[in-house]
Amino acid sequence: MRKGFYYGGGIICLVMAAVLLLNTSIMSDNIANDLARVRIDDGYKEYYDISFVMPRNSLRQGAVWLPVYSVREREHLWQVILPFAMGDAEIVEHDEYFEAAADGETLRIYRFIDLLEYENLQGERAGKLIDEAEAHRTAKGFLEEFLPRKQPHDAHVSRDNSNWIVRFEGHLSSLPNTAFPTEITLDAYGNITQTSHFFFEYEALGTADVITVKAALAQLPRGHEGKVDLKGFDLVYAFEDSVLVPVYRFCGEHGCGRYFEEHVKALKFY
Repeated sequence: MRKGFYYGGGIICLVMAAVLLLNTSIMSDNIANDLARVRIDDGYKEYYDISFVMPRNSLRQGAVWLPVYSVREREHLWQVILPFAMGDAEIVEHDEYFEAAADGETLRIYRFIDLLEYENLQGERAGKLIDEAEAHRTAKGFLEEFLPRKQPHDAHVSRDNSNWIVRFEGHLSSLPNTAFPTEITLDAYGNITQTSHFFFEYEALGTADVITVKAALAQLPRGHEGKVDLKGFDLVYAFEDSVLVPVYRFCGEHGCGRYFEEHVKALKFY
């Protein structure tokens, strides 16, 4: 009886020792793999200097979104045209879009994509030159008054010769949607001259974990001469393979002062 007890205890000890040995081996392999992964990940440091504070890693998920394409016929136009007070405009049908024109204004509404383009050729109304803040306020007011399917947005203002260009990026899952922005061009006196506006609806296809910033840095292109000074990053949505996916947008400067921007896909399983 006691002999059997000792025999059984010995078997249990052997099994436990084997399990410990196996776990130790697995842990050693994992440690080795982790060290190798760190060496690979740290390779970007030969090509990039980091001027921003690296965030603490935290588990986060991102969604994949599909733009819902609408088919638009003549009877669907008035809800888009109405805010522009162009009810008496002549409407001309083209293969890809409808075009309404009246009094120097042209509104183009696309048939198979949720996009409208506006152009004002009435000539500029001279007056006081506007600054960047006034350009933003004027464009924002135009967006809110005239354009369909408005949503929260971020604005970016730039100059093109004497014109102001205001780019609005909508949001998806609280992240900026850089894929289908609204761009409004104003002349030096604040007259709206051109507008391009996407107004898609979106369907969520699924979610996946987001990779860490360090993992994204490891995927930046290498081989360029000199180092790029990375000054910041953000998570945004970009159009990839017919869907919208989160990407890390890194920005900075080359050593010569040339602007640098690169996107890295942010989902682990896409």
